[in-house]
Amino acid sequence: MRARRPRQGCVHQSPRKPRAAESPECDALPRTLKARSHPGDTARQRHVSFFDDNGDRSIDVAECTRGLKALGLPVGVAETVALVILAPLSFMTRGSLLAMSIDVENIQKGKHDSDTGILDKRGRFNARRFAKVFGAHSAIDRNGDKAFTATEITRMVNANLETLLGALVSLAEWQLLLLLAADTEAVVGNKPVPALSVARIKSFFDGTLFYRLATEHA
Repeated sequence: MRARRPRQGCVHQSPRKPRAAESPECDALPRTLKARSHPGDTARQRHVSFFDDNGDRSIDVAECTRGLKALGLPVGVAETVALVILAPLSFMTRGSLLAMSIDVENIQKGKHDSDTGILDKRGRFNARRFAKVFGAHSAIDRNGDKAFTATEITRMVNANLETLLGALVSLAEWQLLLLLAADTEAVVGNKPVPALSVARIKSFFDGTLFYRLATEHA
C-alpha cells in the first residue's frame, strides 16, 4: 500500500523554544586593544577605548560601569565610580552634563591640571617626561626599588600641584589605579605595602594596562 502524503500546510512542526533574553553585552566588541582602538589613536584614546563596548567612540554610564567591573571593581562601587568619572568628562569632551557620555575623539579635552605631564595636550605619550618622573633618576623613588607606593605617589602629586582641585583629582585617580593594578610590594616601616612597578605604570600611560587587567581578572 502506498504511504499517504501529508496534505500541504498540515506538516507538524515542533514548537519554537522561547528566545533567551539578550545580554546587554551581546553587541560588545572583544575587550582587546586591537578590537577597540583605531590605528591612529593617541595613548589617551587607547586608554578610554577600553570602555567603548560597541565601538561608536562614545562611552555612556552603562559601558563605563561594565568596564570598571571587568577591571575588578565590585557591584555598587563600579556604578558610583562610573558616575564620578562620566560627569566631568561628559562636560569636558561634549560641553554638556546632560549627555552623560564621553566623546573618545575629544578625550584630550579631559586633561586636568596637576597631572604628571606624561600625556601631552594631544593625549600622546611623552617618553622623556616618563623617564624623568618614573625612570632610574626619579626624584620620588627615594629607595630606588622601582616600585611606587601610596606615599611616593602622594609626593609626586604634591610636586606637580597647580590647583588644589586638580591635585585632589590626580590623587583620587592614582589611588584608584593603585587599588586596581598594584603588582608588587615595597617595605615601608618593616611592613609590606602594595605598590606599582615602573612597567605597570608605563602600560597605564601608553594605553594598554586596562586590557591586560581585564584579561587577568577574566
